[in-house]
Amino acid sequence: MRCRGGTSNIGIVTVPAAAACQNHFDREAIGICVECRARICSECVTKVDGINYCVACYARLADRGAVRRTEEAKATHPAVAYLAAAGLLLFTTLATWGLLQVAFPGGG
Repeated sequence: MRCRGGTSNIGIVTVPAAAACQNHFDREAIGICVECRARICSECVTKVDGINYCVACYARLADRGAVRRTEEAKATHPAVAYLAAAGLLLFTTLATWGLLQVAFPGGG
């Protein structure tokens, strides 16, 4: 009996080693991981924007993204928060003074 990718006498499909998935030796590789260049089957492939990643490289990619998001979400340094509060207080004071000058011209 002739099977796709090789021959089988007892129902086991053999795939040539050159085209086998790195994790599933009995499955045909459908792509190559762009990070590690490993051959991967349809079960192992994860496509991101049309780019193939194996399970391990996709996990590393996700970890790098999580680290980047964590760094971006860090709290503001206290000195920056104090400066922003002082600026807001100064703006509010000047705006109030300006409005009082308009409302009561020549008063003082």
